[in-house]
Amino acid sequence: MSTVARNLDGRVAIITGGAGAIGSATAERLAQAGARVAVADIHGDKAAATAQRLCALGLDARPFTLDIGDEAQIVRFVALVAETFGGVDILHNNAHFNHEFSRGADGTLLQMTTELWDKSFAVNVRGAMLLSREAVPHMLKRGGGAIVNTSSGASEVPSVDARTAYGPSKGALESLTRYVAAQYGAQNIRCNAILPGAVLTPGMQTTFTQSQLDAMVGRTMLQRITMPADIAAGVHFLASDDARQITGQLIRIDAGRL
Repeated sequence: MSTVARNLDGRVAIITGGAGAIGSATAERLAQAGARVAVADIHGDKAAATAQRLCALGLDARPFTLDIGDEAQIVRFVALVAETFGGVDILHNNAHFNHEFSRGADGTLLQMTTELWDKSFAVNVRGAMLLSREAVPHMLKRGGGAIVNTSSGASEVPSVDARTAYGPSKGALESLTRYVAAQYGAQNIRCNAILPGAVLTPGMQTTFTQSQLDAMVGRTMLQRITMPADIAAGVHFLASDDARQITGQLIRIDAGRL
């Protein structure tokens, strides 16, 4: 079925946004590596479909409905995962809120609404903070753990006409990544962030024309588009003991675009 190294046996992994393209690819990758995976998504039916697909492959995955903008839900969710699986070892903060700039929602500063700004930070930063806050005590009980946050190249390359809320929210997530790494490294908890470039998801394919996608590829060093499986491989590495000396880092997976 797969040549993925089975180096996560016995570990419990939480993946938020687990029904999306990157989340589901990561759920499959970690499960192939031996992890027991909690597939969490605001769309419970899609989380169930993802978990069902993985179970059909003989992998260990269970679905959970979760709105990471809701603190009470997060508290209950992490406690339920720990009770169901016996603990938490890996947290992939992958869920995010992003109004694509091509749709005109997250535009310039003068177009910004407080509602859009607040929701972007509530999901992209506050949600990740709450999930980390709730997961870390369970990791401490098991002698350590790994947190991998999904950031974005938008944090480093500002747009002249878009993503005024999304980019800064991801920049804040990167700062949070370093703080968690600094505060809990001595307890063997590592925290890193991945910065994807343009990833070929169904959303990308419907948002951009083929010529626009080709232009994105043309701006990369490797001259190829990043796939969800590429991000999943990065998360797997950072969650495994192969990355035992890596923490507080921002890892770009963007075919060399930046």
